[in-house]
Amino acid sequence: MKFDVQKLQEPLLKVSAWVEGNTILQAVKNAFVRTIPFTVVGSFSNLIKMQIDALIKNQGIDNAILTNISNLFGYLGNATLGIVAIIVVFSSAYSYAIELKHKEKNERLNPIIATLLALSAYFVMVPNNVNYLDSKAEIIEGFASSFFSYEGMFTALIVGMIAVALFARFTRSKFTIKMPGNVPQNVFDSFFSLIPISEVLLIFGVLRIVIQSLGYVSLLQMISEVLIKPLLTVGTGLPAIIIVILLQQILWFLGLHGFNIVWGVVSAFWLPVFLENVAKFAETQSFAGISIAPNTMTNVYAMIGGSGATFGLIIAMLIFTRKGEKEREVAKLALIPGCFGINEPVIFGLPIVLNPLMFIPWIVVPIVNAVIAYVVTSLGWVVPLVVLNSGNEPIFISTWVLGAFHISPVILTFVLVVLDIIMYAPFVILNQRQERAADQLMAHSAE
Repeated sequence: MKFDVQKLQEPLLKVSAWVEGNTILQAVKNAFVRTIPFTVVGSFSNLIKMQIDALIKNQGIDNAILTNISNLFGYLGNATLGIVAIIVVFSSAYSYAIELKHKEKNERLNPIIATLLALSAYFVMVPNNVNYLDSKAEIIEGFASSFFSYEGMFTALIVGMIAVALFARFTRSKFTIKMPGNVPQNVFDSFFSLIPISEVLLIFGVLRIVIQSLGYVSLLQMISEVLIKPLLTVGTGLPAIIIVILLQQILWFLGLHGFNIVWGVVSAFWLPVFLENVAKFAETQSFAGISIAPNTMTNVYAMIGGSGATFGLIIAMLIFTRKGEKEREVAKLALIPGCFGINEPVIFGLPIVLNPLMFIPWIVVPIVNAVIAYVVTSLGWVVPLVVLNSGNEPIFISTWVLGAFHISPVILTFVLVVLDIIMYAPFVILNQRQERAADQLMAHSAE
C-alpha cells in the first residue's frame, strides 16, 4: 500500500497544485464549501420530515402536532435545498468576484454589485411562467421551483460565473460613467456600474431569445437535451450503468448534484424496469424471471452511503486520520448522516469537490461496486432488489427491505463497504500527508 501511495503522489500533487492556482476552480471550490451548512441543514430536515411522514402514513396517525412538526422541517428543507441554486449563484459569483478583485486590473470591480448582478442575470435566463414546459397550458406568471433547487445548480453556476467575468471585463472599459473624486464610494460604485450592468444583462437577454428561437424553453432544458440526454440513451445493461455512474461522479466532482441532474433523464428509461420487477414479485412472490434493474445497481450498491460510496470513505477517514485533525472531525460529523445516504458533509467538508487527490477513487469505487453487484446478482448469488421501499432506512436495513427481507443483499452490501474502505484508504493517507505537510509549512512560516 505504501508503494502505491508513493507512486500516485507526484502526478496527483501536480494536478492539485494546478487546481489551487486556477482562479475559476478555486472560486467554484470556495463557493460550494459555503453551501455546506445549507445542504446539511436541508438534508437533515428532509430526512426528519420523511421519517415523520412515513410514521404518519404507516401507522395511520392523525395528529396535528406531528403534522405541524413535519411541515416545520418541510419549510426548512424548502428554504435550504429548495433554493440551493440561488445560494450557488450568490456564493459562486461572490467567490469569483473576490478572486478577480485580487488582480490589479480589476481594482474597480465591486464584489457585492457583481454578486447581485449575477442573480439578476440568472433570472433573465429563467422562464417567468410556472407552466413553461407545456406550451398549450395557461400562462401562470411566476418561476418554477426546479430552477431554484438542485436541478438549476448547473445553470446557476454557469450564469453566475459568466456574469461576473463579463462585468469585470466591462468595468475595465473606458465606456463607463465618470464621477467626481469627492463622491462617496458607494454612490461612485453604483453609477460607475450602470453601463457594465446594462451590457451584461443585455447579453443574457439576447442569449435567452436565441435559445428560445432554437426551440428550447430555457438554458436548463437546452443543456439537458443537448449534453445530458444523448449520453443516457444507452440502454439498461452494465455498460449503461457504468456510463451513468461515470457522468454522475464527474458532475459531483465539479460541485453539481450529479444524481439529480442525471436521474431526471435516466429515470424515464430505468424506472419502468424496476417497477415491472416490483409488480412481478408482488404477484408471484418468486425471483424467477426477475431481471436486474439498473437503478438498483447505481442507486443502492454503487452509492453506499451516498454518491461515491462515501460510507466506506468515512470509515477509512476514521481509521487513518489522527485525533483532532480536520478530516477526522468531518468523518465523525458525517457518520450518522452517511448511514442514511446523506453525504454532503464529506463531499464538501473533506472536500471531494475539485480535490484531484480524491478523483480516482471517487470515480472508480462506485463503478467497482456496481460491476461486482451486477455480476453476483446475474450469477444468482444475491437476490434482485424487488421492493419499492421508502428510502428512509439506514444502509443495511434498506438493502434488507429492498431484497424482500433476504440476507444476501445485506451480505453483499457489507462486503462492498469493506472493499470500499480498502480502495479509499491509500487516497485518505495521501490526502492526510498533503494536509500535514501544508500545516507544517504554515507553522514554520508563522514562526
